[in-house]
Amino acid sequence: MKEALASFQARLAPAEDIFFTWLPRVFLTAILAGSAWIDDAPPLEIVAMLVVIYVAVRIASQFSALRLASPFQNRALSVIFALVILILLVGAFLIVVTFVNSIALSVVG
Repeated sequence: MKEALASFQARLAPAEDIFFTWLPRVFLTAILAGSAWIDDAPPLEIVAMLVVIYVAVRIASQFSALRLASPFQNRALSVIFALVILILLVGAFLIVVTFVNSIALSVVG
């Protein structure tokens, strides 16, 4: 049992590397976007949206790398695994943007 768990963890390491490489980038992008939306300045919003789009495209391009780094041998499970990782990154983005907006509203209001 311990061997199977150790093997699973070893196969999971490459996917974790990809996820934790992109997580800080997603956080910083969300902070940038939330801050730009707070200021209500059109040039800042445009630049923030361009950065958000760029990061979203780059993360979407990591789908095949995540699928290949999946600890599962089954193709369907590896696709589901990659989708779950992408959903987690999108969720992290939405959480941070919401948090930044909540802070701004509490300071302004």
